[in-house]
Amino acid sequence: MKRLSIVLLTMAIAALLVVPAMSQEHSQNQPLTAAVDMGYVPFAFVNQNGQEVGFAIDLTAALATRLGRPGYRIVSVPWSGIFAALDAGRVEFIVAPTNIRPSRAENMAFTEPYMDTGQLIAVNTKYEDTVKTYADLKGLTIGVNTGSVSDTWLTDNQAQYGFKIEHYDNLLDALMAVDSGRIDAVIGDYEAVAYAAKDRPNVTPAITIVGDENYGLPCRKDDLQFRDQLEAALEGLKLDGTLQGIYEKWFGTEPGDYSSTNLVYVGYGVPGMDFFQETYHAPLMAPPAGQ
Repeated sequence: MKRLSIVLLTMAIAALLVVPAMSQEHSQNQPLTAAVDMGYVPFAFVNQNGQEVGFAIDLTAALATRLGRPGYRIVSVPWSGIFAALDAGRVEFIVAPTNIRPSRAENMAFTEPYMDTGQLIAVNTKYEDTVKTYADLKGLTIGVNTGSVSDTWLTDNQAQYGFKIEHYDNLLDALMAVDSGRIDAVIGDYEAVAYAAKDRPNVTPAITIVGDENYGLPCRKDDLQFRDQLEAALEGLKLDGTLQGIYEKWFGTEPGDYSSTNLVYVGYGVPGMDFFQETYHAPLMAPPAGQ
């Protein structure tokens, strides 16, 4: 998806604009409910103290505060079933890192992008000197999270490069298989694989697949009022530095000046995709009045 120009709203304009009201389906008296694929480090995982932590957890907490909700509730769903959980109403939105794709945007309403990403192939260290290009993957077994964007990349390129594919319910299991030597390589979103590889002595990054990918927050396609409210809160987190602080905490670096982590986009949703609404609005810079 091409990154588009943005409009940073001035306080004078913002004062004249109205943030959409919360749908009755999303009660202000209930915790904000979001789906994750637990074990997808550093976005959502259980630490040594048994606590649910990660970028996605912190983002959900910040969104709940900004929306004036009494806390949040995380629902862990394997990636292969996470869209079905959203459609069934088990959660209000998906906070697991979800690449914005036209095929997905036909069936769900994304917020504007909040992070840029690519794909990373990491290998067992016995291959660190021999795997440098796609051609070097021939004959290797690559683990992947079932149904992910990385899964699609493997399927599309398997015949050309001659590797084998092994599917897993989560990225952590695939990484452990590489670390133990049961499979040769793993592919996943760049941030997740790079973070996880640091703590696994037998796993090393090998090939970066550079793309023009962004994450957005998916909501149900018949739930645009809530999607718009969620996006207004997300924009507020961008403008006051909260989102950048969460990013730096988990990735150890500042997002680039033109990263979608820093940019506020025109309208609601993703320009050029289904369910985009070119409506000017104010970012939600504080919890709703009375909260």
